[in-house]
Amino acid sequence: MDKLENFLAIYLVKKAPFTIPTSARIKIVAFAPWIVLVIAIMFLPLLMALLGLNFMFFAPAWSMMGSHMYGWGTATVIALIPFALEVLALPGLFKKKKYAWKLLMYSSLIAIVQNVLFFSIGGILGGVIGLYILFQVKEYYK
Repeated sequence: MDKLENFLAIYLVKKAPFTIPTSARIKIVAFAPWIVLVIAIMFLPLLMALLGLNFMFFAPAWSMMGSHMYGWGTATVIALIPFALEVLALPGLFKKKKYAWKLLMYSSLIAIVQNVLFFSIGGILGGVIGLYILFQVKEYYK
């Protein structure tokens, strides 16, 4: 993974056509844990639905329509891995720890692979932009 990290650092930092200004990078590092926290909270209803817990809250409405949200397919498992890594990184992001940065990098890479497997051009582009931002702020995590 170090070789991949070094390779990405070359193209996303050293050979990048432009760099994010220092003041913006500092703000990104300051707000990153809060952004991850908000995204994790927004993901919770989906997680509950995947676990089948939505019927505890919406049973009358959903059961009348015959909707059943079961099934742990490959897409579900692959989608849960980046989410879990981001949640694990959250305490370290508040403390600006290097392991938290690495967890976010792994999460981004897995999400990009997922988007490649499911032919999501927007997801791939978003993942590459996310990696670019992540590598731009790497120096702030110790």
